[in-house]
Amino acid sequence: MMNADKKRTRILEAATRRFAHFGLAKTTMAEIARDLSFSKALLYYYFPDKNSLYAAVLEYVINKSVEEMDDALAGIDDCHAAMMFVLDKRIEFVTRYYTLLEYSISAVQQVPDVMAHVLNDSKEKERSILARILQKGIDTGQLQVDDIVETTEILLFALVGMRFSILKDVKGMLFPTEEEFDRILVLQKKMAAVFLNGLKPAAR
Repeated sequence: MMNADKKRTRILEAATRRFAHFGLAKTTMAEIARDLSFSKALLYYYFPDKNSLYAAVLEYVINKSVEEMDDALAGIDDCHAAMMFVLDKRIEFVTRYYTLLEYSISAVQQVPDVMAHVLNDSKEKERSILARILQKGIDTGQLQVDDIVETTEILLFALVGMRFSILKDVKGMLFPTEEEFDRILVLQKKMAAVFLNGLKPAAR
């Protein structure tokens, strides 16, 4: 017998494949159930509707991506290399799940409470990753930071703000096209390099 956690994980993995390939609008709960050889009733037992399943899938892929990033960062001692790695991985994640993520704006309207939790949790994870990179820089003498919490917040705001600034310049849309992500990545890397250079200890 498969336990409840394994069943839930299998549902999330099947739904991720469907949403990432076909998008949310073109995917039905019946198709996901059929992929798993589950009954629709069993699917609805775990997730009351497609929007709540979507939010759970989004949380699932974000958590999996963060775990992979954390594992890789443990072996990167240079804070500049670590920051570039994280920025590359962020864009890689968005490119991989573009069709899935495209729905996130309207999902906030459909299931606001659930999506607020997912998005806030995602932001906290991102803040935590940036803080650990800065902390490693401090511990190894690469950086000098007076207030790591405030500095992390400034860096996060700069990265997010740059994305929205670019979108406003291009066409005022909330979600970038895949091509626009290339421009965003280039500029974010340049900004992060300037930011980290500004935190280097003064030469004695």
